Amino acid sequence: MVAERARAAADRRAWWIDAAVLAVIAVLLRIPAFVASRHLTYDDGFFGLSAIEMRDGVVPFRDLFSPQGPLHLPLLYVADLVGLRTANAPRVLPLVAGAAVTVVTYAAGRRITSRYGALVAAVLVTTSGSILWTTAGVASDGPALAFAIGAVAVSFGYTETPTSSRAIAAGALLGAGLVAKALAAPAGLAVALLLLSRRRPRDLAYAAGAAVVVVLGAALPWGLGRVWDQSVVYNRDASRVTSYPGAVTKALHTLVDRDPIVLVAAGLAVAMLVLARIGWVRAAGSDSPAHEPLLFRPASVLVLWLAAQFGLLVYEPAFWAPHVAFLIAPLALLVALRPPPVLALLVGAAAVMPWYLSNVHPMLWPDPYNRAEQAAVDGLRDLPPGSLAISDEPGFLWRADRLTVPYLDDSSIKRIEQGQITAVKLQNAAAKPGVCGVLVWTSRYSNLDLAPRLRTVGYEVKARYGGPRVLYEKRDCRPR
Repeated sequence: MVAERARAAADRRAWWIDAAVLAVIAVLLRIPAFVASRHLTYDDGFFGLSAIEMRDGVVPFRDLFSPQGPLHLPLLYVADLVGLRTANAPRVLPLVAGAAVTVVTYAAGRRITSRYGALVAAVLVTTSGSILWTTAGVASDGPALAFAIGAVAVSFGYTETPTSSRAIAAGALLGAGLVAKALAAPAGLAVALLLLSRRRPRDLAYAAGAAVVVVLGAALPWGLGRVWDQSVVYNRDASRVTSYPGAVTKALHTLVDRDPIVLVAAGLAVAMLVLARIGWVRAAGSDSPAHEPLLFRPASVLVLWLAAQFGLLVYEPAFWAPHVAFLIAPLALLVALRPPPVLALLVGAAAVMPWYLSNVHPMLWPDPYNRAEQAAVDGLRDLPPGSLAISDEPGFLWRADRLTVPYLDDSSIKRIEQGQITAVKLQNAAAKPGVCGVLVWTSRYSNLDLAPRLRTVGYEVKARYGGPRVLYEKRDCRPR
C-alpha cells in the first residue's frame, strides 16, 4: 500500500512537471509572434481590431460583425484586459490557447498510452505548423481546439473512472469549443463514444445538457438571431473556395507544407506497427483492455474523430488552410498509441526540418512591415485625432490604433460576395462626419472602383503605395 501511494505521488509529480515544461515550450515558441509589430494573418488583424473596438464599447453581433462563435470575442475581451490593453494585448489569447492545447493533448495521451507517448503527442501538437498558424496570431481556432481536445481528454478519464461530474465537464468543454468555433464539432463524436462505452446513458444526457447550457449561455447575451445569422448562416452561405476534390488536395498539401514532422512521426508509427505484426520488432502493449469492444477502443475513437473532422473540412464551403489545425490532435494521439523510438523521431524530424522552417517561419520569427505597409500604418495614424477609418486590411487599422465604422471591421471576400459590403455602402459609410480616411489595399475593395464614389463625398488621394493600394483622406475632416 505504501509503495502504491509513493508510485501514485511520483506519477502526479511527473504529470505536473511534464505539463509545466510543455506549457513553457509552447509559450516560448509563440513569443516572437506575440511581440511582432505587424499583423500576422488576416484573422490576427481583424480580431486585433475587434479587441480595440470592444475597448471603445462596441458590442459584438450588434455593432461588431462576428462571424465566429459567440464565446470567442468575450474571451478576446478578457485576454485584452489581462494584457493591460497594450498594443499586443489581444495576443494573450492565442498564447494561452497554444499552451492549453499542448497540455490537454498531453493529458489525453496520459489516459491512453505511456508517459513517453503522451509527450510525443504534445510535442507534435505544439510544434505543428498548422497549430502555430492558429495559436500565434489571434484566431478563434486556438481556443476552440483547447476546449475540444480538453473535452476528449476528460472523456478518456471518464472511461477509467465514470462519474457524472466528469461527463458534465466533458459536455461543458465541448459546448465551449462549439461556441468558440463550430469546426470543433467532430470532437463531439469522440466524446459521445467514450461516454457511451461505460453504458451510463444518464451521463451522456448530462453531458449533452451541459453542452446546451454553455452554448445558450454564450449566445443569449448577444441575441440568438444575430448569433445564428452571423456565425452560422453567414458561413454556410459562403461560396465554395474550391471543389470537394480540391479541398482534399488542399488539406493534404497543407499537411505536407506545415506539418512534415507530424507526417514523419505518423509514418514511423505505422512502420513500427507493421514491423511488430510481422515479428521483426517487439510488439508494443495494447492501447486498451482486450475485452473492450472495437468501437470504443482509443484507436477506433481517434480514427473516427479524425475521419469526421476531415470530412467536415472538405464539406465546409469556406475551407482555408488554417482549418487543418483541427486534424492535428487526433493524428498526434494516434501516433502516441504506438510511438516510434526517440532516435528515429529525432532523425526524421531533422530530415524535414529545413522544409518545415521554410513554411512556418512567418509564425516563428515574423518579419516587420515592409516600407509600403509601414507607410500605410503611419498614414492612418496621421489622420485627425479621434477620426474613424475604413480599410479592407483591418490589421493596419489595429496597428494604427484607429477605429472603424460599425459592421465594417470584417472586410472578407465572403461579405462582399453575399452583398453585405458594397460600393454604395462603403460610400455612405465614408460620408459619415466622423470618418476621415479610406485605405484600399487589396482587390477586395479595389475591384469595387471606389475612387469616383469617394471623390463625390469629399475625398482626395493622400498617398499611393503601388498598384491598387491607395489612402484617401476627406478634405477638411473634423471629427465630432
